[in-house]
Amino acid sequence: MKPEESKKTGLHKTAEKPVAAEQSRTNSRGAMVLLVMIAVMVGLGITYIVLSTRGSNAEQSRQTEMESVVNPHLSTAFGNKWLGDEDLEGKDETYIRRRLEEIIDRYNSRTVTIRIGKKHQYTYSMKDLNETIQFVCKESGGETGYSAGREDALAKHIVSLDKDLPIKDQYDIINGKRQTKQAHIELQCIPDKNEVTKIVKKYSEIFDVAPKNATIKKDFSITKERDGRVLDTAKIAGDLNDYLSSDETNDFSRIYKTSPVKATVKASYLKKINTVIGSMSTVFIPTNVRGENIKLAASRVDGKLLNPGESISFLDTLYDDSDGKSYGKAGGFLNNKVVQVEGGGICQVSTTAYDAFLFAGIIPKERYPHTCRVSYVKPGFDAALAVGVKDLVVENTLDCPLMIRAYTKESKLYVAIYSYKDAKGGNTYKLRSKTEGDGLTVESFLDVYQGDTLIETRALAVDTYKRLRSG
Repeated sequence: MKPEESKKTGLHKTAEKPVAAEQSRTNSRGAMVLLVMIAVMVGLGITYIVLSTRGSNAEQSRQTEMESVVNPHLSTAFGNKWLGDEDLEGKDETYIRRRLEEIIDRYNSRTVTIRIGKKHQYTYSMKDLNETIQFVCKESGGETGYSAGREDALAKHIVSLDKDLPIKDQYDIINGKRQTKQAHIELQCIPDKNEVTKIVKKYSEIFDVAPKNATIKKDFSITKERDGRVLDTAKIAGDLNDYLSSDETNDFSRIYKTSPVKATVKASYLKKINTVIGSMSTVFIPTNVRGENIKLAASRVDGKLLNPGESISFLDTLYDDSDGKSYGKAGGFLNNKVVQVEGGGICQVSTTAYDAFLFAGIIPKERYPHTCRVSYVKPGFDAALAVGVKDLVVENTLDCPLMIRAYTKESKLYVAIYSYKDAKGGNTYKLRSKTEGDGLTVESFLDVYQGDTLIETRALAVDTYKRLRSG
């Protein structure tokens, strides 16, 4: 080798050594950084694991603590649960069910005793009275009824309230940090009012005795009155319904008495009915169908008694066929003509009675004229009857009773009003009419006299008749 080559070669080797060393140092630093990063990551991982483990342990510990507090309450009721005034907090299903059954048994074992007077006693169980006894559970969402026999279901419901909440919420309830649902159990007693009504109706049938008024017959013989008795069944029913719908636990026992009911018409009143205070008679032919109708109608009104304030409908009375008899067909008005109608002629009875009442000083409440003038009384003083259309209705406006006597004798119809001797207060009454124009319009009046002195005139009616058509 030449010296020059050796020198060049040596220079070349000297230049390569620093580059390799630098590279080596760079590699070493990278490795160090990587090691540090790995170490940091490992440390962070370890720290995370440690912290996670600690958190998990704490949560588990917290969960365990809450469960230890909540679990003992799973089978008992939370607060705000009431049975009447009794607080059910901490009570289990067995206790609640037993209490409910005790209450039902106590109410079902009650009895009702009704005493009427000194001799009669009636005792009933709740079953006899068909009473409904149940519990009602009232909550914020409404109320639910639990009939007898469902005490177990109600007890389970009370214990289960709020138990569907997360354990933390239940834990907070126990520690007073959360409000519970409120539930209030109340007893509800429901009477069977129909059953009560049926019972007291039976009492009424047994103990009520209707009074019987004194009666007077057509021959003026008198049957004495008889007082009655009545039991206040409305009071009994009210007391029973009040008791059976209340929360009363004691047995029901009451004494009731019948009360006397006086007859309104006494024999002493009727004995004074001995004077004719008004009468009227009219003529008829007794031997034809019309005459027979008049006789039957008179018999149906004869002997009717009217106490003060009582009324009589002649239409109802004369058509009362409870005697088993019936009217025949005879002449009557229809469309201004005389035609054959059932009961033809009975208007003569109502007309004769109308005038008799006027002579007694009694003006009827309801009266209608005939379509055409009749022959047996003066115009303005007739009283027509037509089913559903015309009636004669008379009210006794006197202060004493009166009796109607109606009968026929040969060819005459008599109607007399009997009452007390002084029933008219010394007045006498006269009938007067005034005809206008063609004689078809008639004004009628009742003149009132004291002795021979006219003291009052009472206008009765203005009647307009139609002319009778022939054929």
